[in-house]
Amino acid sequence: MLISVYTNYGWKEFWLAVMKKYLLGIDVGTTGTKTLLFRADGQLIGHAYEAYPLLTPQVGWSEQRAENWWQAVVHTVRQVCEDPDVAKNVAGISLSLQGGTFVPTDAGGRALRPAIVWNDERTAKEREAFLREVGTDEDMYQKTGWHLGLGLLAQEIRWMKDNEPELFQKTAMFLSVPSYISYHMTGVAACDLSDAGIDQLADIRRGAYDEALLAYAGISAEQLPKLVRSGDRIGQLTPQAAQALGLTTDCVLVAGAHDQYAVALGAGAVRPGDILIGSGTCWVITAIGDAPDFSSGLSQSVAAVPGLWGSLRSLSSGGVCLDWLRKFVAVGSDGEPVGYETLNREAASRRAADDGLFFVPFQGYAGQKRFSKASFIGMDLSHDRFHMARAIMEGIVFQVVWMMEAFRSKPSSDGLKLAGGASKSPLWCQITADISGLPVRVPAVADLACVGAAILAGVGTGIYQNAEEGYKHLAIDERVIMPDPERSAEYRRLLPAYKRSVQALGDVYGL
Repeated sequence: MLISVYTNYGWKEFWLAVMKKYLLGIDVGTTGTKTLLFRADGQLIGHAYEAYPLLTPQVGWSEQRAENWWQAVVHTVRQVCEDPDVAKNVAGISLSLQGGTFVPTDAGGRALRPAIVWNDERTAKEREAFLREVGTDEDMYQKTGWHLGLGLLAQEIRWMKDNEPELFQKTAMFLSVPSYISYHMTGVAACDLSDAGIDQLADIRRGAYDEALLAYAGISAEQLPKLVRSGDRIGQLTPQAAQALGLTTDCVLVAGAHDQYAVALGAGAVRPGDILIGSGTCWVITAIGDAPDFSSGLSQSVAAVPGLWGSLRSLSSGGVCLDWLRKFVAVGSDGEPVGYETLNREAASRRAADDGLFFVPFQGYAGQKRFSKASFIGMDLSHDRFHMARAIMEGIVFQVVWMMEAFRSKPSSDGLKLAGGASKSPLWCQITADISGLPVRVPAVADLACVGAAILAGVGTGIYQNAEEGYKHLAIDERVIMPDPERSAEYRRLLPAYKRSVQALGDVYGL
């Protein structure tokens, strides 16, 4: 490890050596792969992105070609490491990863069929088989930290066993995105524990595969990747991988993290009480604590920082509600959606909640109950499309603040961290601060998953002693939005009215 430079030569020589080293943070997502290159002192050197398609061969099916993940990693790494002096000095790589996506391979790591993606819904019969043969949803949750849905590896593997038995018998390794990429880089199939939970094959409190879950899937632990912790050193690049990536075999792959926890690390959520709101098509709340909280019913995971845990809940509509308004309501005379700058400017001059207009997002929650319909409540003839836009922004934040009440971890005095699409809207940021009553910290870089992965690469190679030190070096500039005391007080009065409206809709929706 590079830390040995210090023991041999002292701090000055150590930092001179570090300044010549580089770290790669790679986010292998559902629609594409992003790669960021950092110098070890924290300077961002380069970035690249490559998209790949989702395949939908049948209604409810969602697949990808695993080869596309590897090709995208190769292409983006080569783009950011064109300089030979950079390429030969990349010390470490780590990954942020989509969780719950399954790919069967032969003994050489070649995919035997398209990967079944985490949002696939083909496994209704397999879900029933689990409930009949193994246990309840609560049994699955208490082991893996994730509730029983219509996908994820345990059920996807069982589906393959039941529906593609010949291919199932030919499968040597049952892999996910982290273990597939790990195998192609190092020859070792490894999966970090923050991803292993969502695969629903391991007991995350024990940090080991669960025999009952393996029996349900019809596989053995020997057919699965090695379980490691985020920041652990997996191994050096093989000669073949080094040649493909344009790097050297001295480069080390370090265990990464599930994308939400890589984002949390990149945003500096490294202490109990740190809460990150990721905003995009889906809004995700990730709260960091010093222990799991299975009593909450929230998704639980081992966090990217040793000794810490994460609780997670998502609002799957999130930003898509505002996109819907732009596409179908807030259109200009040319029929095109109104630009976000116009939408934000006009909505800032409107009143919504304090004028009796509420928006309830679909896939939101009434306490612990979830409903599938969206609603505007309290509209009258004075309201226009920009009133509706403001109501959507407020409704999403009302819902998120209400969802946060279920978390045992409460926000620290530093406030909330807001990343993603909504962080680009000054109005939405201010609404978030005002409704929550907390400072909102907005990072200047959008690709926080890559930042978190780069921090882990630095930890695993010994450049940084721990994740906290790594974050200090790679810390992204942020702006802080303070709540307006008067508006915050008004929103505190309006939040109970929002809750009553949602609960009343429960009768309409049959909750």
